Amino acid sequence: MPATQTIDVFDGLEFYVEPAKAPDPVYYTSDKPEFDVHIRNKDSKYDFSEESAFTWTIETNPMQVVHTNEVEFGPLGRGEETTVTVGGKVLAYEGHGVFGIATGGASGKSGSDRRELKSGRAKSADPAYSFHVWDNSHYDASIRQPKRLQLAMFGTSVLLILFAVVQVLLAIGIVG
Repeated sequence: MPATQTIDVFDGLEFYVEPAKAPDPVYYTSDKPEFDVHIRNKDSKYDFSEESAFTWTIETNPMQVVHTNEVEFGPLGRGEETTVTVGGKVLAYEGHGVFGIATGGASGKSGSDRRELKSGRAKSADPAYSFHVWDNSHYDASIRQPKRLQLAMFGTSVLLILFAVVQVLLAIGIVG
């Protein structure tokens, strides 16, 4: 099941990630999911300029970076929010996936409340959203086929019970 958390930087600049389209029920290695990164300047003491940026990553276990990119956003004043859609690249590897956000420092002129957020290194990304990635044939063999087999076993059991009930009714003379 996916898990998500809000990433808070500079005491009030929040990053929240969710899939643009929810996985059904998981992501497959051939999928190219997109993610909405919601950025909100909740109560930071700074306004962020249009050159502000962050780095996003998609990693699989064990911490193998599959994709990474830098995205600019802004301007973003106090109390404002924006959404950036990123991703759209094939996942490729099966396992546990993590979408991470990395930010660096913020620079600005002395005495000014306006800052430019620098993107961070992919290796230092904070996990914002986690998900499962399966190979389609492996998911079919591990999840779908056993479910079908359980359903077939249930149906066979019901038929055997009905047959046994008919046999008992015939034996005691209620039917026939």
